[in-house]
Amino acid sequence: MSREAAPGLNAIGHTWLGSDFCARHILRTLPELPEVPAFWTREQRGEEASTWLLFDHKYRYLKQTMDLIGSSIVRAFCIPEDAVRESPRHERALLFLAIALMESLGIRVKVTTDPDYGTVEGFVVAPAKRAIIANWVRGDGMWHVDLTDRAGTVRNFTEVVGDVGADSVIEGPTAAARLRARELPRARLDLADAALCRAGRLWDGWHDEAA
Repeated sequence: MSREAAPGLNAIGHTWLGSDFCARHILRTLPELPEVPAFWTREQRGEEASTWLLFDHKYRYLKQTMDLIGSSIVRAFCIPEDAVRESPRHERALLFLAIALMESLGIRVKVTTDPDYGTVEGFVVAPAKRAIIANWVRGDGMWHVDLTDRAGTVRNFTEVVGDVGADSVIEGPTAAARLRARELPRARLDLADAALCRAGRLWDGWHDEAA
């Protein structure tokens, strides 16, 4: 969808609209996937990842996907070291807090620093069977969505989540262990691990009170 379709919106409005449309597309088509899927998230910087913390529909989307699937899921990121190194401290903190929020909900986060994966669109894949494409981050338009059984596309997405899952730089048996992974100091966050681990639970509690 071209941004010209909503000429009166500023950059934040386009971001909100694209993010909301993609979330709705995934929730609408998720029941059509034949098995538990893996999620690929395209955000690399804090400005992009802040939507998970600031847009209420993003939080509802995370909760609803967990409810629909009924089990723990994997959500993978490509965060190249250059993107982290070039980001100011507050952006690194926002990115880390977004990951902490996901982990607090029972979502197992995987991270690759390989920049070759940086151009992969956002997707949800039932490995080797079917995929949902839903991308609004760094795209040509406000969003690009699809539901596909194309063998080449599904195979590519399956390989991406398999590769990242096998070589995640924040691997660990628990959410706390993953958030304290030794690769994270590369980001030079210099923030208290315990405080960040609590961030998702505090956010969860705030939403419960506000509901």
